[in-house]
Amino acid sequence: MAEKSKTVRAKGDADHLHDVGKTDTIHHESTRKAARPKKMADLNLTSMLDVCFQLLIFFILTASFAVGEGILPAELPTGQGKASDTEAPEQPIKLFLRSLGGDDVSIQIEGSPTPPRDFRELFSVLQGMQNSPSNPTAPYNADDPVIIKPDGTVKWVHVVNTFNAAIRAKYTNVNFATPNK
Repeated sequence: MAEKSKTVRAKGDADHLHDVGKTDTIHHESTRKAARPKKMADLNLTSMLDVCFQLLIFFILTASFAVGEGILPAELPTGQGKASDTEAPEQPIKLFLRSLGGDDVSIQIEGSPTPPRDFRELFSVLQGMQNSPSNPTAPYNADDPVIIKPDGTVKWVHVVNTFNAAIRAKYTNVNFATPNK
């Protein structure tokens, strides 16, 4: 014989529990209806945090932490001063560079009739123009200015090689002129 399950609805009374058997199902109904709070709109903070971190990284990478320029205290001498013991050279050594297309360059020394063919020969010529114990009749001193004037189309490697040749020849005052366009 199949036993029928009976459902008893309990409302909190203990007297209804005596009729419930082992196979019976109990359903509980609440007498009070709980007011559910209205669901608040959730903010998606993931994208906002992503933007904040992107801005933080941007400002860290682009920040310049250089020390600003300041005022240097200086006490200037009073009076007229005196004339300098050393005089400026009459004429600096001017080196003209002109591009010949490709990797070729023309090197001209102002006042020199024969131009050097390459940078090794330029070093030799500059060294021969410098006054030293081994060459006391040379017209230039080591501190006389050497001015490099490149053509606007000359590659920088040639300008640097010219600079290196002057430094190797022991000139201490090597300058660059504005390139001609």
